[in-house]
Amino acid sequence: MIGIFSVMFLGGLSGCDRNAEDLVPQPSSDFPGVIEIGELEVVDGDTLNFFLDQQRGTLSHIQPALDNEAELLLGDADAAEAEGGIASGYEFTGCPELEAEINGLTAQERRDWYDAHGTLDCDEFIASPDGDYNNDARPYYYGQLGRSPELTQGGATFTFKGTGEDVCIIVDPETVFWNQSIINEGYQAQYLYQDLFSDDGDLDIFAGMSSYYTGSPGVEIGDFKGFYTDSKGELVEIQYGECFQTGASQGMTDAHAGRGTTEYCTVATDQQEGVEFTVVLETFSVPLDDGVLSFGVAVMNERCPRVDTSECFVRQESLVPSTVSNQPRSCTDKLEAAQCGGQLASFCCANPQMCGEDGLGDRENVECEDLLVVDEQPVERSEWCDSTGLCCEDDSVIEVESESGGGGGPGL
Repeated sequence: MIGIFSVMFLGGLSGCDRNAEDLVPQPSSDFPGVIEIGELEVVDGDTLNFFLDQQRGTLSHIQPALDNEAELLLGDADAAEAEGGIASGYEFTGCPELEAEINGLTAQERRDWYDAHGTLDCDEFIASPDGDYNNDARPYYYGQLGRSPELTQGGATFTFKGTGEDVCIIVDPETVFWNQSIINEGYQAQYLYQDLFSDDGDLDIFAGMSSYYTGSPGVEIGDFKGFYTDSKGELVEIQYGECFQTGASQGMTDAHAGRGTTEYCTVATDQQEGVEFTVVLETFSVPLDDGVLSFGVAVMNERCPRVDTSECFVRQESLVPSTVSNQPRSCTDKLEAAQCGGQLASFCCANPQMCGEDGLGDRENVECEDLLVVDEQPVERSEWCDSTGLCCEDDSVIEVESESGGGGGPGL
């Protein structure tokens, strides 16, 4: 009897041949798991405001797609309208030579002009109108990563030059993340819906002086660890990394943010002006829906507490998988706007396909209609959409590619 049972048990095991590999994104030659970005400029907020056509001192952000139609004209608004353009929100003062170069450019053309010249300083521009003051370093970068082969670490690397001051490194992997509020009393209306986790990825930041980096850019991800043998013959590890997360200052070593969440750290470059630093964006997970981990990253010339390090700084980082261009995935910009504006629950009511499957679940005394409100009054979905501009039906539908992988597209 025991023998018969054993045969049946082993037969059942042999029939279970699934190992879940079909649920895991596979490596792809189109989208490598390890990429080298190059050098990023340590950029200031007003340079970003120049691209966005915002007033100096305005809270800045980055985005991959800039308008390339409206001509931005300096000076009087009426005069700009008469010439068929738009009055620029970013004004230069006291530099007619630079104003003549900038006047009439679109937002994208401003970005292209800056990439070629690398300065908005009047004296530098007059001294060398055709000079490149940032040596081809980009002010920020958007790109895509795929899953690395088995038993290898994936990620992206780039460099920046120390300024002699504190700088802030910020990376945001796609898309957004939140914890659902599940209690029936005292809940936060912003988080009534579940997050759609399958479109989220996770990157961890590490940084230090390039002389201590052990990896090979674009080939192999390394670290900032060194070793020496002490007087007792014991091998001792030395950590040369200089990127410490918030949790590290509270006694949590190797603390990192989670999936779909901005991660950032302040790096002190005092006494190290001009010294090259390497930043490692180590892949922790890639999205399960397509295997493409999109992200945006920048290095700001401020300490992180003085920079917007929320989801609202790196915008439109969820990109359509492509090796040609960086185009935001359908409606993800509106999902980000809803999160930044505290309207996630209303957004999910109006666009349930962008959020978790459970909806409001069994929550008592809460209806979707109660969340679609304009001027404190419940309205129909169409009126809410017209009022907020946060509905997705006008966006083209993006089909998820059948081949999974990650990408190292051209970046911006």
